[in-house]
Amino acid sequence: MDDLGLAGRLTRVFSDALNLNGVDWPLLQNGAVNLFKNLTYFVDTQTDLKTAGYEVGYVDCHSGIKAFCAQLSDILNWSEQFGYDEWSGNLDALDDAFCTYPFSESGKSVLAFEAFDQIVNEDAYFASGILDVIERSSRNHLLFSRRLIALVQTNDPGYSCENIGGRSANWNPKEWFQADRF
Repeated sequence: MDDLGLAGRLTRVFSDALNLNGVDWPLLQNGAVNLFKNLTYFVDTQTDLKTAGYEVGYVDCHSGIKAFCAQLSDILNWSEQFGYDEWSGNLDALDDAFCTYPFSESGKSVLAFEAFDQIVNEDAYFASGILDVIERSSRNHLLFSRRLIALVQTNDPGYSCENIGGRSANWNPKEWFQADRF
């Protein structure tokens, strides 16, 4: 067994497909779910990823869980995948949907959730489940050289979501230190 750790193994396996100096590497190296407090950083990161060939699926969480489910249903092409209009909020069904996430030809996709704290305030367990599904799915998609990143903007500077996909969500590099979020 080598001592490279996950980042070292990914570097070796995906050295041709993954640019270690690209905008996506810092967002994937510690897990696919990245937290943002600052809205400007959140928007700028989406722009940078679009420039790098990522398709961005944006979800406005201000209106709560019902609207969140409808927006995510559209992004996941729920009707085409499963034959019914909207995702009901069932996390097992969401996990199934992410197995066949509708990547564009680039194989690079971003889910951007603005004001995710609204979802957390409405149902913290549900919110954590969403991020858990995305984290696990992202790791599985990496095995097929597809990249799935989640950008999660929250207005709660102390927000943390432990053990999603067996990991914790990480603050983005510009807001890594708690002092940068207050």
